[in-house]
Parts: sequence; C-alpha cells; structure tokens
Amino acid sequence: MRIAVIGGNLTGLALAHMLLDRDHSTKVTVIEERAEIGFPCRMPGILRDSSRWLSTLEDWGVSSQGDGLSVGEGSVSFRRAWLEKDVSLSLVEKGGSILLRTRVEDGEGGSLVFQGAGGSTGWKGDLVIRVPENPLENSPRNRSWTGLLTSDEVAGGWPHLDGTWESWSEDVPKESGDEVDGNNSLELIETSFSSFDAATIDGSLSRAAELFDALADSL
Repeated sequence: MRIAVIGGNLTGLALAHMLLDRDHSTKVTVIEERAEIGFPCRMPGILRDSSRWLSTLEDWGVSSQGDGLSVGEGSVSFRRAWLEKDVSLSLVEKGGSILLRTRVEDGEGGSLVFQGAGGSTGWKGDLVIRVPENPLENSPRNRSWTGLLTSDEVAGGWPHLDGTWESWSEDVPKESGDEVDGNNSLELIETSFSSFDAATIDGSLSRAAELFDALADSL
C-alpha cells in the first residue's frame, strides 16, 4: 500500500510511524511545505504524560536521556523542533520518505499534483491523509499564544536539557513587550491554538493515534 501524509508536523510524523509499525511493507511519503522539519517551531515542547508516550517516542528513536529532561509530575520537556527532527530521521531510517519544500496543488482520490524544489510533479497511491498540526486552525475557538525561549529561569516555565527555559502565555500583545527581556530572550513565538493541552506533545501524538484508529478500515 502507498500512502501520502500531507503535513510534516509532529502529528503527521507520528502517524507515518504508526502506519509503518503496523505494516513495514507500506510505502509512506510525508509531504511538507517547510524547508526543514521542525523549523520554524510554533508549538510547546512539553510532554505531560510520559507514562503513556515516552516509550513510544523511544521506539521511534527519541532518547529520553539525550533529548528530554524530566521536570516533575510525569512531565518531560523537549526542544520541540529537535524532537520533530529526531522523529523524522528515524522515520526515514525505518523506510519512510519525506518531501520538503513541497506544496500540494491538486489532489483527487489517490493522486496528487505538487510543486517541489524540482518543479511540478505527481504522486499516485492508495490513500492520501491531510494532517494539520492544529485541526482548528481557522476556528473561532482559537486564541493567541506567545512562547518564549530564554537563557534564564522563567516563572511558570520549564527547563530544557540544554539549559534554556521555555514558557507560554495567552494573549500577550506583540507591541507590549512587557514579558520579553532583551538580555535573555532567545526566541519569541507568536501563534494560535485552541488550548494549551491540545498544543502539547501529548496533544499532537493523541491526534495521530485518533487518525490511525479512524483509518483502520481503510488499511
């Protein structure tokens, strides 16, 4: 079976792993518009329920010792961009393929037409799955969030293995700048999602599992 997964976000990458884990003979192609998996990153790097998901991530090539940091109450912090990159590399090692800088222009049934770095080309297979990272991207339920990566400890945030701290707050106006210290701020992320729980690593992995279960009759 040939399957195309449109969206090289964590949900799409996790779904691709689940499909290959089910049947190693499946030909899975992940199609991503960005030039690099994981960058830019627009979602929190926190895994709340490590008891449910950490062993799965380890099976997919993510080292909890080398990549994640336990931050108490069963949570593990990751630099999300690096986590997505690790998951993508192990996907390729498993036999999956990833097309970067590729935009789908048309698609019907098991056929796609896309524009990539090498020009316009096509794909034919058995199943096409579109995977938005935020399934409610255009929903009025979405709210604005600001993520901050700093070199110093931040109240309400969590540390990473590399010594940086990550924190997120809701509805921080861009022009205020009140929460940003120019001396220790490394990255400012302005994005939107429906809820913090939906945007966590757990939320992305749970969406992948739900998609996989919904596809059971098609596989």
